[in-house]
Amino acid sequence: MKNYSIIKMDSSWSTEQLRIDVERFVNRKSREGYEITTVAFGINLWWMPTAFITICK
Repeated sequence: MKNYSIIKMDSSWSTEQLRIDVERFVNRKSREGYEITTVAFGINLWWMPTAFITICK
């Protein structure tokens, strides 16, 4: 049985910094044996760049 987790990341600095942070996180979790299901980018109520990452193991 797969166990899913949804991780939220945000950045008040820039979308480029958020992209770099998400890329590092995804690569780290992949090395740890997690399956990356989805990665979605958007903005929150205060217009901060936000990412949601779904992983499972």
